[in-house]
Amino acid sequence: MRVFLRVSLVLALLVAATSCSGKRTNITGTITRDGKPLEWKSEGGHLLVIFVPVPRRENQDPYLAETDREAGTYRIDEIRAGRYMVAIHQFDERHGDSLANKYDPVHTPLIVEVEEDGQVIDIDLPKDLPQ
Repeated sequence: MRVFLRVSLVLALLVAATSCSGKRTNITGTITRDGKPLEWKSEGGHLLVIFVPVPRRENQDPYLAETDREAGTYRIDEIRAGRYMVAIHQFDERHGDSLANKYDPVHTPLIVEVEEDGQVIDIDLPKDLPQ
């Protein structure tokens, strides 16, 4: 019985250690298009940036970035190091996406690696949207 308890304790500790692995870090970046700041056709609307873990495990939520529409910047505090798909929407006041949903969480071709605290991940979208 003691051996069973010891093995159970060791397994529980291993599971806890692996589920908590992955250092948390803060990242920032700028979203541009064809090397230029994003253009907005009106005063309304907002920039949405989401980092989705790759591979995405059950019970693992994506990270929603704080954004500054005017500056085209984003920030995520306390994101785990790892590989991510980056979803980007440039919504107008009617929630139409200027990027035609080409960078939504299902279609985005953008993959980045979050590695270190304070990392800057700038993303320059092409002028012509992917097909």
